This record gives sequence, structure tokens and C-alpha cells, in this order.
Amino acid sequence: MKLSIAVGAVAAVLTLGAFAGTANARDIPSGGLTYEEVASWLHASGYPATIKPDQSDGAKPEERIVSSSIDGVNYDIYFYGCSAGRCDSIQYAAGWPSSPGSLARINAWNTEKRYIRAYTTSSGQYWAEYDIDVSPGGTYEQLDHTLTRWRSIIGEYKTYMGF
Repeated sequence: MKLSIAVGAVAAVLTLGAFAGTANARDIPSGGLTYEEVASWLHASGYPATIKPDQSDGAKPEERIVSSSIDGVNYDIYFYGCSAGRCDSIQYAAGWPSSPGSLARINAWNTEKRYIRAYTTSSGQYWAEYDIDVSPGGTYEQLDHTLTRWRSIIGEYKTYMGF
């Protein structure tokens, strides 16, 4: 009898311990993030953040972006799948007016690398973009990981393209 109680107690402790790590995860609200929440998260992570009107082609007047910088690279965060002020996906995007790189170099990047999609526009601008879903099921820890990945890969891309 004592043995079965002890085994049961050990099993309960192990089960609770297995779930303890997940109890600390901070869930992203249902429906995704607001502009303000992204700006606040960047500030809390030690980065500048400014909410601005989205002036990209096709943007609606009420749409916003969050502008920031990391390791000398200016970038914007665009918001997608928005409803009632919350957006279920975001896109990190950095652009440069020109590059000593070539279209062949961009194609090689896209063939060999993951996460950042690179391209050039008809006006000769160079872009790097990284899309992520934040809802459903996203956490702030996942968001922190995407920022760490963006920081690492955008630096690598900058060097690769010779910016």
C-alpha cells in the first residue's frame, strides 16, 4: 500500500514538473498582435520602435507599420490578416536603394538560405523579408526567437550582398 502511494506521488510530481515549463509561456492574444503591442515588445527587448502610416503601394490609409533598427539595419514590420485591430501575421522587411550585388547573387541566396526571402524591384531597390504567423497559438517566446533569427540572418544578408 505504501509503495503504491509513493509511486503515485512520484508520478504526480513528474507530471506537474513536465508541465511547469509550459506554464511560463506568455501567449499572444487571440487574433494576434496590435501595432502598439509590437512597438511595446520591441521597446522591452531594447530596440527602438515607431508606429507610422504604411506608405507602401496598395496600403489603406488606416494601416500602420512599426519601424525599428537592429545592428545598423533599419527595418519595418508590416501587419497582415488584421481584424478588429489585431493581426495574425507580421513581416520583417529591410530595403536598400542599391547594392553591389547582382540578381544572380539574390537567386543564390534564395536557393541556399532559409527564412529571409530576397528580391530586387524594377527600380533597383533590394529587399529582404521574413514572414511569421503569430496567431493562433503564438507566444512571446516564439516572437523573441523570430527577432533573434531576424537579427542573425539580416546581418548575414547585409554582408553577403555587400551593403
